[in-house]
Amino acid sequence: MHLQKAIKMNYKTFLLFLLPAFIYLSPAKSQNILLDPGNGRCYHGVQYMDYENDNSLSGYLGALNDSTIQPAVRGFFMSIPGVRGPDNSLAGLQDFFHAAATIGFIPELSLFLVGQTATDSIIAATDQLDWIIDSVITISKGYGRRMFLRIGGEFNGAGEGWNGGGYHPYIFVSMFRKIVDRFEARGLRDSVAVNWCYEPDAPNDFDSVDAKGYRWYPGDEYVDWFGLDVFDAGHFDQSLPDSDRRGITRKGKSERFLAMARAKGKPVFMSETSAKGINISADNQDGMDDWNNWFAKFWQFIEIHPEIKGFAYINANWPAGAYPGWGDARIQNSQYVTSKYGEEMRKLKYVHLNQVHSTGIEAISSGLGDPFVVLYPNYPNPFQGTTVIRWDSNTGGHTRLDLFDSLGIRVKSLVDCRQPAGCHEVFFDSGKLSSGVYYYQIQIGPSRAAQPMIIRKN
Repeated sequence: MHLQKAIKMNYKTFLLFLLPAFIYLSPAKSQNILLDPGNGRCYHGVQYMDYENDNSLSGYLGALNDSTIQPAVRGFFMSIPGVRGPDNSLAGLQDFFHAAATIGFIPELSLFLVGQTATDSIIAATDQLDWIIDSVITISKGYGRRMFLRIGGEFNGAGEGWNGGGYHPYIFVSMFRKIVDRFEARGLRDSVAVNWCYEPDAPNDFDSVDAKGYRWYPGDEYVDWFGLDVFDAGHFDQSLPDSDRRGITRKGKSERFLAMARAKGKPVFMSETSAKGINISADNQDGMDDWNNWFAKFWQFIEIHPEIKGFAYINANWPAGAYPGWGDARIQNSQYVTSKYGEEMRKLKYVHLNQVHSTGIEAISSGLGDPFVVLYPNYPNPFQGTTVIRWDSNTGGHTRLDLFDSLGIRVKSLVDCRQPAGCHEVFFDSGKLSSGVYYYQIQIGPSRAAQPMIIRKN
């Protein structure tokens, strides 16, 4: 083993000596990462956290007001065992995957290992909660497409408010590996992109290792993506120092964590981002200030760190009781913020919902010779009265064309009959449906496709 390491080290030195004009890439950097959107691309995502019935998700989707820039990734939070009981959580997960299959977004499942307290030690050392984990795996397998899996949320925060009181070093690593191994045992390792996630208010020990091993890092073979959650502008503002007289800053911890990701050749997905403390309002000057003080700095942070290949925004009015001082981060509150946000999302670097299928990343298996259906964007879109939906299919069969709301709930069936192969169209009248983002899905035999539409009424 030591001889092999020595040979590998000498080989690296030899390459660097002979080829000084080339940059040496370690094996980790040359690997193909599951769901990697490619160099220079970044997933547009959103998290569903509907506090106090504030319609955060529908408000976000409607604010974008453009079917071409709807988020490609949506996130779902589930705790094991949770405080509502696993049956409710598993039913919610089933609904979430149904929405993913219907609408076509890439799902990200965040597993928080908490009840009243952190449960990483219980999962690592006993089989007490294994049935819940196995149920999650069964539901994920039934979904049958590629997905993100974030294990543990933010792993090393301490005290109340951090994952039920904080996870345990070393034990967290064992728990993480156990869950990944169980997914692999069910044949899902090649379809689940595993995310290991940090938040820079936490201690600066994420890469600590000693005689007992890594305190927090599960290992290269268990981690596909690094995760970084940022809320306060102090986490990413490039004008701030990485250290001061007190030591490393929060921004410095973000930079150091990203440096670790680069060193290991891992892409980064920011699973939780939200404009903390901004309090977005309808006032135009306030919107300009909000944009300059948080959003412009956030996009700059993404731009100068190409290892960041995805983000998910939490469009929430954070409840003051649970999150004092966080404020209202909903982009739809400000016409200025909404306009600038849409302008940013139209940049070519961002991957949106309408690009998921064209990248070939959403399905685990599909043969090129299989039956297929091509579903076109409706026209006009947005619309307030009637629109036309067209599709092509290379095979005949029973055809279902259904309309779903932004949560994936079916609201109307447009076609339900047998049709021949070829070109088809249907006229759809929005009728009494309210303004908002909807999705129409067609299914012909095993083939299905979905597209977003926006109903906009005066």
